Amino acid sequence: MSEGAKTTIFVAVGLVVAVAAVASRPQFIEVRLEESVGQPLFADFDDPSQAARMTLFKYDPEMGELRSFEVARDEESGAWTIPSHAGYPADAEARMRDAALMLVDLTVLGIASEVAGEHAMYGVLEPDRERLRLGDEGVGLQLTFEDRRGQRLASLVIGREVRDAESQRFVRIPGQDVVYAVEIEPAQLSTRFTDWIERDLLQLTSWDIQDVTIRNYSVDRGVDRVTLSRHFDFSAKYADNEWELVELTTYDGGPETIAELPEDQELNRDKLNDLRRAVDELQIVNVHRKPRGLTADLRAGSDFLQDRASQDDLRARGFWTHEAPGEAAELLAAHGEVHVGMQDGVQYVLRFGETVATSGDDESEGEHRYLFVTARVDEEKFPQPELAELPELPAGHAEEEDAAADEPQDEDASQADGGENPAADEDENAADDAAVEEEEGVEAVADAEEEARTDREAEEARILQERERLNRENQRKLDEWNERLDNARQRVSELNVRFGDWYYVVAESQYNQIRLSLSDLVQDKEADDSAGEPMDDDFDFGFDLEGEGIEAFRQLQQGGLP
Repeated sequence: MSEGAKTTIFVAVGLVVAVAAVASRPQFIEVRLEESVGQPLFADFDDPSQAARMTLFKYDPEMGELRSFEVARDEESGAWTIPSHAGYPADAEARMRDAALMLVDLTVLGIASEVAGEHAMYGVLEPDRERLRLGDEGVGLQLTFEDRRGQRLASLVIGREVRDAESQRFVRIPGQDVVYAVEIEPAQLSTRFTDWIERDLLQLTSWDIQDVTIRNYSVDRGVDRVTLSRHFDFSAKYADNEWELVELTTYDGGPETIAELPEDQELNRDKLNDLRRAVDELQIVNVHRKPRGLTADLRAGSDFLQDRASQDDLRARGFWTHEAPGEAAELLAAHGEVHVGMQDGVQYVLRFGETVATSGDDESEGEHRYLFVTARVDEEKFPQPELAELPELPAGHAEEEDAAADEPQDEDASQADGGENPAADEDENAADDAAVEEEEGVEAVADAEEEARTDREAEEARILQERERLNRENQRKLDEWNERLDNARQRVSELNVRFGDWYYVVAESQYNQIRLSLSDLVQDKEADDSAGEPMDDDFDFGFDLEGEGIEAFRQLQQGGLP
């Protein structure tokens, strides 16, 4: 083959390879930013139900803190939880949908910048924990959605408001330089824990509250033991829009004393009504997980009592386990207990611990206090129903009786001599009359016996019918009693599952309305214009307050009666 032919072949092969290389190379499409205006910023994120996790990062420049908040769907139960708060249940179905919809079809309204150095000016710096320093400004709120597999669906840094453009903000996709202007309202993207939960703690209605009990005591903490000092137990019931004292027991550093209200003293209905409303309106401020080991009724097992870490956790929040001689260990609270009884037989037990410092977006403003909540069945509201006594059955009811007894038949011998015999005929007529009379007597006796049997059967039928009626009525009472008791037990079980894992944090103002002192609970009848004011020191508790007694009462006040 000539050199020219070889050269021609090489050139042809080279052209084919070149054409193939050009045809197979990646095609780069130039994207013009101006063409993105009017288009969705996240074209692939079109179904909000895909979102299984939402994360918010917010930077506090004054504190130099980066706060995160997270809501996620539990893989097993499918319920929304808040991982940043130990997995507390979130009331987030609607909120998550609304938050995700903010990024679905989010339309680009304009391009503000393509320069990374201008991110701080637009407030779209990423809240990066590694890069942020105290006092940094221009840091935005970062919102990220992921699916069930942890794949990112959409992420956005939301910055400052666009001047003279209502509801518009500057935003940026993390990792990109371009700053967009979009219409978005970040107020819905709260990092406050209380905005994502059902805040109504007890979920009850004040009108269903039937009674309250206040156990006022203090706990003296030693190195290795705690001592319970009781001050008073107060119990009152609410019916027909009135409060009635059930029992008032005071402890003057010794044996209990049952106190009675004197004629010139009465219950402070305003304070008690405030207590009912405060229990109804009791709201969650924050939550913390409890140590494991306490049963639903707060009785502590031996394993729990030996768990030092759990004991320390309890004490840090104002709760202690207490073992009285001959009794099981019980949980005590630093600031006593309030028991709230409902019409359905459920009783809420509120144990108040120490105050807790709060800060940041996770908390409401003001002072707060730890609260330990449980529920139990109030057995006193389920007395055995009074059943009607059944009338006794007639004697011999269960015995079979013969329907009738066989009667012997008498045969009269007559003399037939074939002729007339007047004497014999007269004797025969007399015998016939006697037989008739005897037959009539037997029939009378039979009639009387039949009538008696009929009456006896009628009475027996009446008694059986009455017994059946009373049995039905007794069974109805038992069924109603069992149903009410079962419903109460079921409700208590559900509540303790909900309360079981958590210390709650509540506002101090609500605590002050619920945990009342004795001077709050009782007032002077004559002082109508001073309802709610503390009572005088000479209030009669049913024991002598003269001389040494008044000093004892003052000691009682110092121990827990303000």
